[in-house]
Amino acid sequence: MQNTTVAALLYEFLFEVNRKIDNDQEHADIYSFPDENGVLREAFSHEYMGNWEWPAGALEDVGVLKPIKSNSHFPGPYFHPVMTLDECATADFSQYETFDNYCVAMFSFEYLHSHFSYNLNKRSPRFLEAVVFKDDIFRTQDDGEVIFNNARFQEKVMAHWDAIDVRRILPRSGA
Repeated sequence: MQNTTVAALLYEFLFEVNRKIDNDQEHADIYSFPDENGVLREAFSHEYMGNWEWPAGALEDVGVLKPIKSNSHFPGPYFHPVMTLDECATADFSQYETFDNYCVAMFSFEYLHSHFSYNLNKRSPRFLEAVVFKDDIFRTQDDGEVIFNNARFQEKVMAHWDAIDVRRILPRSGA
């Protein structure tokens, strides 16, 4: 069994959050609110859409996203990233490297991408090395196209899903 790291999946989630923030800004749907120190922050909202809630929850669990209060009448809740992609790439997430956390992160990844039918070839610059080449849920075709192997996902992640008591990213016991 080959698994990518939880850290690599967290990076992909932050990459997508940043892409959503940029896209929202491009369409004038950007939300900016002052944080607890009064600093105006661009905010991310999952808008109660499950495909965004799961990755946002994983990032919040490890401290990459922080809730931000707003007076907005638009759907929330709102968060702001507390680290850049470069900081996320070098952050030590080793306390979260468990198979349960991997399953929660991979479920979140699959949910986000299957909902929007994202082309897996349009991912972060780290995606191939950090995720695809490390995990047997993915494969590449001769033409370089990345394929998500749903049968392997079901066998590896979803077969373990019912055994996970708390479906959140949690630090390893004793970490």
